[in-house]
Amino acid sequence: MISHITFSSIPVTDLDRAKAFWTDIMGFEETYDAMPFPEMRWIMLTPPGAQTAIQLDKVETLPETDMPALPLIAHNVAATVDTLRAKDIEILSEPGPAPWDDATTMATRSESTRLNSSHVKRSRMP
Repeated sequence: MISHITFSSIPVTDLDRAKAFWTDIMGFEETYDAMPFPEMRWIMLTPPGAQTAIQLDKVETLPETDMPALPLIAHNVAATVDTLRAKDIEILSEPGPAPWDDATTMATRSESTRLNSSHVKRSRMP
């Protein structure tokens, strides 16, 4: 059976800027950065200790959506938001209860990333 997800792609308009954000600000580790095909740069970044990476997918324009491209888990969302603010990262919504689960705290930062923290075992989503 399947043991985990290898990676998830997130759209970005500037690969170098996105890579710098995820490595320098968020602390992800570079897993892969190469040009496996002409005119195709493949960047994969992994949170320390994680099995799943993100792949930065170069796009001309970001899709318009109200849904975050990448939900992330932080053990302490409020402290993580404070750390990001200290690094001049725009936070769009303050930490608070998630609409789908009062036991989950969430905050949203700019560029389609949501931080979640859950302190209870989640039930299966439909």
